[in-house]
Amino acid sequence: MNPHEIMIEMTDGTKLQSFLYLPEAEGPFPSLMARCMYGTGKVADVAEAYAAKGYAVLLQNVRGRHASEGGRTGRGDFPQDGYDTMDWMVAQPWCNGRIGTFGRSALARVQTATAFLNHPAHLAMSPTVLPYGLMNHMGGSFQFSQVAQWLYFAQSGPELMNFEQVEWLPLLYRLPVTRVLDGLGVPVDMYVDFVTNPHGVYGWSEDRAAQFKRLATPNLMITGWYDHCGPGPIDFFMHTMAHGTDRQKRNTHLVIGPWDHSAVGDAANEYDFGPDAKLDNAAMEASFFDYHLKGIEPEAKQPPVKIFIMGKNQWRDEQEWPLARAKDTKFYLHSDGKASGAWQRGGISTLPPNQEEPDKFTYDPADPVPTWGGANSAPAWVLAMKRGARDQRLTLYRRDVLTYYSQPLESPLEVTGPLKLVLYAASSATDTDFTAKLMDVNPYGDARILSDGVVRARYRNGLDKPELIKPGQVYRYEIDLWSTSNEFQPGHRIALAISSSNFPRINRNLNTGGDNERDTGFITANQVIHHDERHPSHLVLPVVAG
Repeated sequence: MNPHEIMIEMTDGTKLQSFLYLPEAEGPFPSLMARCMYGTGKVADVAEAYAAKGYAVLLQNVRGRHASEGGRTGRGDFPQDGYDTMDWMVAQPWCNGRIGTFGRSALARVQTATAFLNHPAHLAMSPTVLPYGLMNHMGGSFQFSQVAQWLYFAQSGPELMNFEQVEWLPLLYRLPVTRVLDGLGVPVDMYVDFVTNPHGVYGWSEDRAAQFKRLATPNLMITGWYDHCGPGPIDFFMHTMAHGTDRQKRNTHLVIGPWDHSAVGDAANEYDFGPDAKLDNAAMEASFFDYHLKGIEPEAKQPPVKIFIMGKNQWRDEQEWPLARAKDTKFYLHSDGKASGAWQRGGISTLPPNQEEPDKFTYDPADPVPTWGGANSAPAWVLAMKRGARDQRLTLYRRDVLTYYSQPLESPLEVTGPLKLVLYAASSATDTDFTAKLMDVNPYGDARILSDGVVRARYRNGLDKPELIKPGQVYRYEIDLWSTSNEFQPGHRIALAISSSNFPRINRNLNTGGDNERDTGFITANQVIHHDERHPSHLVLPVVAG
């Protein structure tokens, strides 16, 4: 199909390169739009498929991409451009005044940004793997490899440079962090802004309640348990349920599968989650648009929430998130003070600890624990190959990792919802990180990662209250482990790994109490993990009764 190329003028005079795909039938047609950060060619096949289904489809390169005017792109979503383009579309004879938007990742973010402007023709959106709010920020740290590579890519010029040709690992080890992209031939200002102000947010209004009260676009969000943007759709869904109108709540849907950022409807990486994991996301999105733009009733009504329970390997429809029936249950850490790597494990149980000796390890920023699996969706293949559901034993047999395993379970145990680790710890440093990974260990020892998280000590009381710690003093930390849905099978174990690094997914803490992004010097830190009656370190897992 040969699309028509059009330069559409925005209200400020900027012209954006756009491509129109029309069905062969007579119009007017319900219409779809995708505003493309990565070039329209990336979604041309989707446009052709929708045109064959009777939709007029407009693909548009955002400002600064390919032939679109407007200078360098990547810094803003320019929601007004989406609004202006819809104004142009409804004035065309081929458009019947009913518009939906689609696209994943950055293409999802621009959809929601425009939706908050409430164009009357914007009657459906499908923002897949939506980056929203604080999804790049983790406990005072941030998703380092993702940020560095994406900002290199997004700022690399109108035609986009190939990030696969860059040897990334040596660059990511560079200090200071602000110099990682130096010499690559791309502007670095946006990257430097981000890493020196990692708690700024993009696509997030300070008054989110007001934003969501006026939102009026039916919404289908698809993400995965191993998506680095996973908190974004969940956050967006929960704010809709808290502040949206009754109509918006009825027409907002969240789907979470066993996938990474690709969200292609297939299982993630080296674990087989069974045939049901291969959900036809394209068909689900098409049905969503058919209902809201054509008035075609679906064969089955889309539930508010659809989740895949890993381990059990089944889909389940839910009416809410998080699940009200999930009971937050404490699983306490235990050991005799000799935990060290996977060969000398501590324990996990629902029994509170008594008097137990603490466990110790040394964190050296020169030799961080390598990232292996999890929600690590960095763009470059050399790093992205390490994402998703992977066996963690490669990272567990280290002296700077503490592991805690439950006894083999006697019956299935479902954990579905937000997770956290309450950790009592001390350090010889004035600032450091504590990291954690939750795993499902099968009878053969495979330790499948479920989720991970980090807390930066100086931000233990909140991002707006940085305060260094006193060496040797025990502090209480909470580590957000994001969310999951997993049924631990009989014979499996609940497992936890604690360390102080997960690199390059998370940027390293230099342990000096200085500026982690501008400094080059670092020191080792001696870490002490407490789990006794006064300091009951524990997981909080949302357990769903069978």
